[in-house]
Amino acid sequence: MKFHTLALSATLVGSVWIAGAAQAQGFVFGTAEPKAAPTAAAGARNPKVESAQRLLARMGLLREAPTGTLTPATQAAIRSFAARAGLAPTSEVNDALLNAIRRHIWQSQNWSAGNYKGKEKIVDAQGLREAQILLGKLGFNAGPLDGTFGPQTQVATEAFQESQGVSVDGLITSTVLMNLRRAVNGAGASAKETVRVLNWPDYIDAGVLQDFEKEYNIRVVYDIFAGNDDLQAKLSAGGVPYDVVFPTANAVPGMASQGLLGKLDKASLKNLNNIDPRVDATLRAWDKDGAYSLPYMWYTVGIAWNPKLTSKAYPGYAMDALGSVFDPAIARRFQSCGVGVVDSASDVVPLAAMAGGQGKWDGKNSIAAAEQVLQRLAGTVKVIPTDQFIDALATGKICVAIGFSGDAVQAQGKSRNAVEYRVPADGGLLAIDAMAVPANAKNKRAAHLFIDYLMRPQVIAKISNTVGYANANLKAGEFMSDSVKSNPAVVPSTTALSRSSPIPILTERDQQEIARVWARFAK
Repeated sequence: MKFHTLALSATLVGSVWIAGAAQAQGFVFGTAEPKAAPTAAAGARNPKVESAQRLLARMGLLREAPTGTLTPATQAAIRSFAARAGLAPTSEVNDALLNAIRRHIWQSQNWSAGNYKGKEKIVDAQGLREAQILLGKLGFNAGPLDGTFGPQTQVATEAFQESQGVSVDGLITSTVLMNLRRAVNGAGASAKETVRVLNWPDYIDAGVLQDFEKEYNIRVVYDIFAGNDDLQAKLSAGGVPYDVVFPTANAVPGMASQGLLGKLDKASLKNLNNIDPRVDATLRAWDKDGAYSLPYMWYTVGIAWNPKLTSKAYPGYAMDALGSVFDPAIARRFQSCGVGVVDSASDVVPLAAMAGGQGKWDGKNSIAAAEQVLQRLAGTVKVIPTDQFIDALATGKICVAIGFSGDAVQAQGKSRNAVEYRVPADGGLLAIDAMAVPANAKNKRAAHLFIDYLMRPQVIAKISNTVGYANANLKAGEFMSDSVKSNPAVVPSTTALSRSSPIPILTERDQQEIARVWARFAK
């Protein structure tokens, strides 16, 4: 997702089914005839029910989170699907029903082409074929090795994700492909212990994870979350706990007060002195005593755009203002080439409040101002999922958007510098993503080893070079590529930084109101 400390000023405080695909990606449950699987009884937790719930939700038939429990709402959704598909009435989940749901998904939502409802989520054909090969090496039957993402590949992917103990969605994203590669080539059953990591999408270098595994013989289970709300939900949900998480710093106080984060054992961190004290001081704007967090990366929230596309849509317009997205008359000029905001309410709503005349966050008034701004943008401005933001920019699916500086840098790399990014002339946000240890972490020793490893200059520089975000390490500059550390999107000028307000701490009431406003805007 989203410092290098070169120029850091004192103010720095993601129904037609192609016949070939249908044949190539049939449901393959082994060479022998599958034994009949027991149906899921009401009240029982079952992986097949959870799969059905995810698919029914994608079809718009279910509006509750997947739990693996056969709830009344799930049964009603199943009956609705059965009626729509002309199947015998049922309210249970078995293989026949699940396969019918999957076939409908592929036929109606074009998943064989690598997307669902137009939202890119799946790697390209070459990556799919590699994933299918790797799944096979791990004992999961992904069907023919044809680079087509069909139902059987989803079945195998779900099984792999379940075996890893990470979030299950059955889709082969770049993170899943990375995890498959590490599962085959990295520390496996021979590892003496495991550390479970939960991070933002596209926010690590895969080689860093494998090098850590090799050096310590500790397997890294790597999972992602979509935003701070999602992170908090995952930490609160129970299940197997995570050991290292990466919240945005303004979310740390709330998570700590709820007992979700534990205090760091800083005495065990050998590389602590590598942290730039100015960045650490900035972190204290949120985590006052620095007890719960250390800086990972820092970034700004501003405007990214494709000059070639925007100049056609609105010739002569200067893009570096909040109005490029938040002024409805201007946003409509860019609607033809795509105008959006990243799906991160805690970042976008404060900027919308700025655009609405609230220079300083004060809770109630700021939320009201942001709500008025966002209401006027309904139907014009798209909400882009965090794990799709980079590709949407890089491929020209959107021409202007509010988002994270590092994501814009990654989009620049993928688009051969067709993307530009600026801190808005009328104000942007400054934020730090932190490293923290959940209060219920099972392996706190390995968690601190992992955090300490990321504070090595060569390691964090490698991550910055990959993700396009600035780090907080005093000694990392000599290991960073010139194209990254000299990029003003990575390290803004002192003037640009002076226009960047620290992202506000949000009270629980703020978060509830922002969630309400965002749900209405993003629907």
